[in-house]
Amino acid sequence: ETNVDATRVSFLNWQDYVDPTLLKDFTTATGLAVGYETYDSNDALASRLTAAEATRKGGRKSTSFDLIVPSTNLFRRLRAGDFLQALDTSVVTEALLANLLPTFRALPEDPGNRYAIPWAYGTTGIGYDTTVFPTPPTWEVFLDAAHKGKMSILKETREAFALAHLSSGTSVNSTNAAEITAAEARLKEMLVNSSLNSATYLDDLADGKLVAVQGYNTDVLQARKRNPKIAFVVPEAGGTRWVDLLCIPRSAPNPAGANRFIAFYLDPKVSAANAQHNLVATGNQAARKFVPPAVLEDPAIYPPDALQSKLAFIEDLGDAEKLYDEAWKRVTG
Repeated sequence: ETNVDATRVSFLNWQDYVDPTLLKDFTTATGLAVGYETYDSNDALASRLTAAEATRKGGRKSTSFDLIVPSTNLFRRLRAGDFLQALDTSVVTEALLANLLPTFRALPEDPGNRYAIPWAYGTTGIGYDTTVFPTPPTWEVFLDAAHKGKMSILKETREAFALAHLSSGTSVNSTNAAEITAAEARLKEMLVNSSLNSATYLDDLADGKLVAVQGYNTDVLQARKRNPKIAFVVPEAGGTRWVDLLCIPRSAPNPAGANRFIAFYLDPKVSAANAQHNLVATGNQAARKFVPPAVLEDPAIYPPDALQSKLAFIEDLGDAEKLYDEAWKRVTG
């Protein structure tokens, strides 16, 4: 049986996260077209994958994707649920993987990069308008009625709860029911003044419709490119850090093409071009010599050591995730 998708790679990625020339270059190099679609949260990615799997199990033609980019906490859930397939080591070779930073060769989620490579990594903090806030705001800004209607919080369960935990002085990975309930109350209080927005906050911040947002550093820096009055800060209370991983769903229609794309992305010049275009930190050590010093030296892209200790990874909490899901339904309902 011939694979009808053999000439095409279907790629589902975060929005505002790829250098478009990179996709064209891949097609030129391999003859494989790229069908590129985006999502704005790990929650949205998870529901799209679930829908794709359900269609496939229903016996209809696969509607799954060849490449996806979950953050580490969702990646862990997908691995545990057997949703992913191992990389083809004859294509994604050890020589290519050797380009990665040692940290990314030893991620607890995927030691040795059997299932994934880093697409990019970064932090979540506050993007703000410096003409409105001469000094950087803290997480409590979202309680401030003075900016009602001009602030937004990420529409993603665990990131939104991380903000509430940081503001309450509790751990972003708390599994304590009382602390989660308190974070839920704090979040509801903040949403009196703020909206939930992962989809348009980058544009709204750049255009001045929003003056303070909980946001990914990558998005805030792209807003800053368009509007130099924008700045990014991780408050004293801390923030979250994330790694987004490029991997292949178990039900991918064209895994051969997906492996070729991963190998292509491991090329230092390709990783460097994407890092420069999107103002992201790359996990590809060999790529750094091709990244401009202005990007490498920007503390909003590569956090200084003093800040590193204040950043927490959002972990997959297993059964305790249900507590967050239920609280999130109450917050959004």
